[in-house]
Amino acid sequence: MGSFAKFLKEEAADSEWSSIYLLLVFIIAALLLVALIKPMFRKSQEVVAKPVVQGSANT
Repeated sequence: MGSFAKFLKEEAADSEWSSIYLLLVFIIAALLLVALIKPMFRKSQEVVAKPVVQGSANT
């Protein structure tokens, strides 16, 4: 009976660690997404801020 209780205890510890690893993976993924997407938004704002050329097809 003691070995069964030990097995349950180890399984609970493993699931706890897998939750921590999953959380770390999500945090790293979020940081990478922010690091990649933020410069893209900055670049798009620079493009939008440029004045439209006079004499384009819109006039």
